[in-house]
Amino acid sequence: MFKKINLKALILGALALTGAAANAGDVRVMSFGGATNLPIWTAQEKGYFDKEGVKLTLKMTTGSIEQITEFYKGNFDIISTAFDNIVAYSEGQSDIPLPGPADMFAFVGVHGGMNTLMARPEINSYADIKGQVVAVDALKSGYGIVLYQILQAKGGLAFEKDYKAISVGNTDKRLDAMREKKAVAAIIGAPTDMDAAREGFKPLADAAVELGAYQGSALVARRVWAKDHDSDMLAFVRATVAAQDFIFANKAEAIAILLKNSRGLKAEDAEKLYARLIGPGGLSPRAQIEMKGVETVLKIRETYGEPQKKMGPATKYVDTGFYERAMKK
Repeated sequence: MFKKINLKALILGALALTGAAANAGDVRVMSFGGATNLPIWTAQEKGYFDKEGVKLTLKMTTGSIEQITEFYKGNFDIISTAFDNIVAYSEGQSDIPLPGPADMFAFVGVHGGMNTLMARPEINSYADIKGQVVAVDALKSGYGIVLYQILQAKGGLAFEKDYKAISVGNTDKRLDAMREKKAVAAIIGAPTDMDAAREGFKPLADAAVELGAYQGSALVARRVWAKDHDSDMLAFVRATVAAQDFIFANKAEAIAILLKNSRGLKAEDAEKLYARLIGPGGLSPRAQIEMKGVETVLKIRETYGEPQKKMGPATKYVDTGFYERAMKK
């Protein structure tokens, strides 16, 4: 005799699983485009994910708003995003409300602010930006506030008083906004900043140099997912650290992986790009979160975040426990 099926329970159970990784080891990652994805590409190319039993799916985002929205829908398990995004969304200072509990946290470092402030060809100084429009990913978070900080520190330009900002999305969209004369300046990631320079756009500042110790982007998970995928988290950390170590120790092969995965990257630029990746502000050594850099992020957010409030403590946005346990094996 067949048992009566509880249809309501079945539907609710299916909904609860929507967006969750179907099998142990399946990890879906959403990242911004650019050369700082080299650790993920390397882990794929060298088989580090395979060795750890991780089946990775990687997709690029059009911007942080899309990224956070998809993340909280459960369509992605881990995101590579500006560390500031975690803080902004967690503190209610983002462009859109956080579409769920403030349970996301950084567990692995990606880079230390490897971005360039680029300007249109007719912009010769910070003074020329006054009264103009700049392009950002999101108005209230990420590298948008890095741009505001540099313009204030280097040019004495106050956000919303001396210039306006428009939200357009990722690096490619910011460069397009400058090409279309919708904006005169923007923070541009590598290697797109190299392409922009060839087109005549002017580098005004290296974000890593201007900010000093800074936690740029990080790998981020939600606590609700991490709790149920502990082994996947540990495996992901181990594969990422192995990839980072390989990159720093194997220049020629790392450059080959860069060229294979970076759309339009010219061979003559690859070595320069590699030097930036392993230099100050580049990839996080051993994929570790830089706590001094985290403090810099929090300090800048206290200046530009709305409503203004005291940030922290750092452990509110960072959990190094997975990294520490993974490295003990």
